[in-house]
Parts: sequence; structure tokens; C-alpha cells
Amino acid sequence: MEENTKVRSLQERIGLSVVPADPATLVARLVEIEGAGVDHIWVGGPPWNPDLLTTLTAAAMRTTHLKLGTAIVQIFSRHPVLLAQQALSLNALAPGRLRLGLGTSSPEFAKSVYGVEMERPLSYLREYTQVLRSLLYQGEAHYQGRYFTTDASLHASAQLPLLIATLGPGAFRLAGEVADGALSVMCPLPYLLNTALPAMRAGADAAGRPRPPVVAHVQVAFTKDRATALQIGRQAMSVYHTRSAYRNMFVAAGFSQQEIDTVSDSFIESLLVFGDESKIRDRLLELLEAGIDELTLGLVPVSDANQEGIQLARLIGQL
Repeated sequence: MEENTKVRSLQERIGLSVVPADPATLVARLVEIEGAGVDHIWVGGPPWNPDLLTTLTAAAMRTTHLKLGTAIVQIFSRHPVLLAQQALSLNALAPGRLRLGLGTSSPEFAKSVYGVEMERPLSYLREYTQVLRSLLYQGEAHYQGRYFTTDASLHASAQLPLLIATLGPGAFRLAGEVADGALSVMCPLPYLLNTALPAMRAGADAAGRPRPPVVAHVQVAFTKDRATALQIGRQAMSVYHTRSAYRNMFVAAGFSQQEIDTVSDSFIESLLVFGDESKIRDRLLELLEAGIDELTLGLVPVSDANQEGIQLARLIGQL
């Protein structure tokens, strides 16, 4: 199937990844981001903070056009009927501004905290997405599967985009088959081009639909000094090599075990965009021209996180 060829502006293709904070701080931050001209944001939802939709609802009341994305809602933290109700309520207040990012996060956490068994996380995610899409698009779901059984009718419906978090080829293929996009994290460009996109196309072809877009998370640092960039990049990325899912992805992307374990210079430079505003802008355009559909930029602070965060928002807003 042909891929979606809709022409979008740079502002529509480059958004901002926002670090979760207490609700009042986060809402104030999103108001500021909208004022800087940013088109859309993605806000993380850690497992211990299941109220992301509530906070985004408050943000929707304080903003006028900023598109709000969840990256991600841990699906084990709420039933799809509850998430559909929350999403439809937010959409009623801010029509067309919500994008739902979904993911399995940690199956171990799901078991220990919520008592949810996800021995096959992608199968669980597939069922969850199917139930949620039916609830949102048709306003009802009558479903009996391995993980979910529901017979529900809601009082509203809306075709809200559903994106899923992706690392391995199986997740990218699932995104191509059942989702409206893939939310990748810490994936190097060659891996996205050579592994992720082909897997998404295969999934989309199997479902007889166009390939949905991939959203690539890009780390950005405002420094022209390579040594500084490597130092802060190593600090920011040191946690990922301890997680098996990320290690598997990095190996598939062509990194050696030693490069991953030591968070090598080449490893960092494949994932971190740094320089002055002009150099950063040029690199972002290169990523889009290479075939990536959309970027979400995450700040790696150098000295002043607040000031640099405003600088990054303004850079995006001026594209």
C-alpha cells in the first residue's frame, strides 16, 4: 500500500518532548510552550503517575491550539474503557488536539503493582488497541479475547490517533498493522531506516493499509563543545544500556556490547544532536529528509534547563 503522502509543515513534523512534572508546573510549562509557537508536544507518563490525562485536560483548558500527546500511557494502569472515557472527555474540551501514545512499559512492574499478567506484551497491546479503537471510533466495543472481555457503549466517539511505543521489529510491525503511528525512543537513524520502517511497511501491507508515520525521539543539547556534549550525553544515556529491551535494539542497530556498556563516543554521537541553533536546525532537517516522518525533541540540559528549554521551544516555533 502507498504511504501517507500528505504534505505537512516543519512545525507539524517537529514537536517537543516534555518531562513530566507536578500538574501545576506542567500546565504552566505547556502554556509557555504554546506561546513559543510549538505545534505539538509529547508528555511522558511514568508508571507511578497514572493521571496524565487529567493533567492534560487542565492544560487543554489553558491553551488554545497546542496538540497534546501522551508518551506514553502505560496500558496496564487503566482499562481501555476508562481510557476511552478520559480521552473522549478531553477531546470534547479540545477537539482534535489529543494523540494517544500507548505502551506496555515494564511487564514486571505491571505484575508487581497492578497484578496484570503480560507474558506476551505485544499480544496484550494488540488487544488493548483493538478494544480502545472500537470504543473511540464507534463509541462501543463488544469484544472477547485472551486479555479483554468487554461489552460497553459510550455516549460519544472520536477518531483520535493511537500510536504505540516501539523498540523491536515486532513492535514496529504491530504499529504498521494496527496503530496510527510508532513512537520510537533512542533509536539511531540507520536502525529506523533499515529495520523499523521496513517492519512497519510489512505490517501495513499485511493489513492492506498505508504505512503510518514513525515519530523519532531526538536528544538535543545546546553546546558547540564536543567534549561537553559527550559528557552530558553519557550521563543522560547511561541508564539505557542496563535495560534488556534497549540493549537488544542497540545490538540490532550495529553497536558492539563494548560500545553499549561503555556508552562510547560513537554511541552518543549517533543519538545526540548538539551545536548552536543553526547546526541543530540543519541536522533536524537532515533527519526528516532521510525519511523520518516526525521528530520529537528532548532536551539534554547543559547548564540551565529552564532557559535551554525555552530556547528549544522557540527554535521549534520558528521553523
